[in-house]
Amino acid sequence: MTTEKMVRSGVTVGGWTLGSRVLGLVRDIVLANAVGASSGADAFFVAFKIPNFLRRLFGEGAFAQAFVPVFSETREKEGEASVQQLINQVAGRFGLIL
Repeated sequence: MTTEKMVRSGVTVGGWTLGSRVLGLVRDIVLANAVGASSGADAFFVAFKIPNFLRRLFGEGAFAQAFVPVFSETREKEGEASVQQLINQVAGRFGLIL
């Protein structure tokens, strides 16, 4: 990858991140004006905790960075049956956590 492409990619990612942050700020301002500091606002924030957690875990790559190497190594060394067992264990533990 050339330096120019890397800079362009960095600017693109940075721009989209900035846009996302600005939209989040707008969302918070609108929510504060519409609901204020009330039980309705508290309910909104509590209800958003699970989707935000899942987005951070799966959407931002933390889970993939941790799971894919383990998945690949298990597939290479132990075969498909062990891979299925690994997937079942991980899914079961996530189910317990949530």
